[in-house]
Amino acid sequence: MLRELKIENYAIIEHLDIAFHPGLNIITGETGAGKSILLGALSLLGGARADAAAIRDGAASCVIEAAFDVRNYREDLLPVFEENDLDWEDEITIRRTISSAGKSRAFVDDVPVTLTVLRAVADRLVDIHSQHQTLLLAGTGFQTHLVDAVAGQVDRVAEYTALYKRLQGLRGELSRAEQANEAAAKERDYLQYQLEQLLALKLRTGEVEELEAEQNLLTHAEEIAQGLDYCVGMLTADNGPLEGGVNAGVKSMGAVLGRLKGKYTAAGELAARVESVYLELKDLADEFERGRDGVHVDPERLAVVTGRLDDIYTLCRKHRIDEANAEAELLRLQAELDAQLQEFDAAEGRIGELRREIAALEERATKEAERMTAGRLKAGPKIAKHVVKTLGNLGIRGAVFEVEITPAEGLTATGADRIEMLFSGNAGTKSQPIEQVASGGEMARVMLALKGLVAKSLHLPTIIFDEIDTGVSGQVADRMGEIIAEMGDSMQVLNITHLPQVAAKGQHHYYVYKDAGGAASGTHIRELSQTERVEHIAAMLSGSAVTDAARTQAKELLKHVL
Repeated sequence: MLRELKIENYAIIEHLDIAFHPGLNIITGETGAGKSILLGALSLLGGARADAAAIRDGAASCVIEAAFDVRNYREDLLPVFEENDLDWEDEITIRRTISSAGKSRAFVDDVPVTLTVLRAVADRLVDIHSQHQTLLLAGTGFQTHLVDAVAGQVDRVAEYTALYKRLQGLRGELSRAEQANEAAAKERDYLQYQLEQLLALKLRTGEVEELEAEQNLLTHAEEIAQGLDYCVGMLTADNGPLEGGVNAGVKSMGAVLGRLKGKYTAAGELAARVESVYLELKDLADEFERGRDGVHVDPERLAVVTGRLDDIYTLCRKHRIDEANAEAELLRLQAELDAQLQEFDAAEGRIGELRREIAALEERATKEAERMTAGRLKAGPKIAKHVVKTLGNLGIRGAVFEVEITPAEGLTATGADRIEMLFSGNAGTKSQPIEQVASGGEMARVMLALKGLVAKSLHLPTIIFDEIDTGVSGQVADRMGEIIAEMGDSMQVLNITHLPQVAAKGQHHYYVYKDAGGAASGTHIRELSQTERVEHIAAMLSGSAVTDAARTQAKELLKHVL
């Protein structure tokens, strides 16, 4: 339950510190006194959008803090605390601060938290029913939430919602991947064509240098053979400058020097040198001869080598590669193209993986949605029976209320159902969507019936009603007060009202007023004593001039607490 509320520098509230009690707490006050400001402050604790304009004039910041006694709600609240890594205490304090710069900070037991975490905690602590929420009854999302709450499957819905969000995320990723894959199809085909050309070339390291050398040899084969043949002839043939060739002459020189060894001191050394020259020339002659025999004029082979080089250089020109680095650059390009195509293959593989993941998630989500549907179908009649009974007690006898659950077209964010609440205020009249046929007073009474049911189903510690009794009076107002009081037997209820019949039902009564003293007016709230309650209820009954008759009637209304 909400044990204490503190507000500083919010709107026209400079400082407020008020303690609340279990059961039904009534809040009354003149129009414009600031009751809605209290709700605004509590809404900020529930994660509502912060606005620096809400800070009291002249203040640097505002602070709203609430303390909740939750010792009897451990089972319902502990999962939220564990999920958000918060320490459990029997009393929880949530606080929100807003600076004049518009910056907002949130705390749970002095631990800084995000607004998402603040909302998760606050949603399990208090439910605020403001006047505009009656309009939400027309919204399918709101109706679905009500049905799920009564069905006791809030956690299942949260699990389904997580699955659905994941599913939608994967569907989006798949769509983008397929579009990218489709857009890249032409590029992939072109890259594949380029790679196939390079692979067909079967280029190997060192091949270009070998081909160019062979091409040069074959192109000048005849000239090379003639030159080598001439060199052989010079060294060995009779048609050279010397009879028998140069080698024969050198050999003769060696023989002459050999005969001079005993007669000429240098002859031996010279003979040795000539012998060396002879051997070198003989080796050269053999080399020339082998070279000449190895050179063949082969036009067919030359055509093959030239064609092979043409193929290589054609690809160089196509890919703007310097022919001087043809081999290395073509092999590098081949590796790059192969890597790019592997990326395309990986993308296609991811598409297949996404499709499998989506199919598996759809199967899981469908099963969860089927369980949710089963729960809703059981809860629907229970809700309808409760609402009709409550409406009868509130003066709408013969009312028809139905929770229509029909299949949706596939999975949606809220499951596989369309939920619509149908209403008719008169027996024999066909029920229609409640927003189309219910009056404001009827909507308020339906909402009260639903809120009571939901609060019990969710085991909420606290529920706050903001003039839910608008549009009713007399006996109906009295009965509405009884219903609200009955809710107070099992939970804490804060009820803002203008009706004396309802105000008299509370165990505790708070009065909101505006103090116009000083430089600026401000909103205040205080708990009324029993005597003050009599006077206040009497004033609500008779107006500004309180009569003895009004006091007597007020005492009658308050006899259960006097």
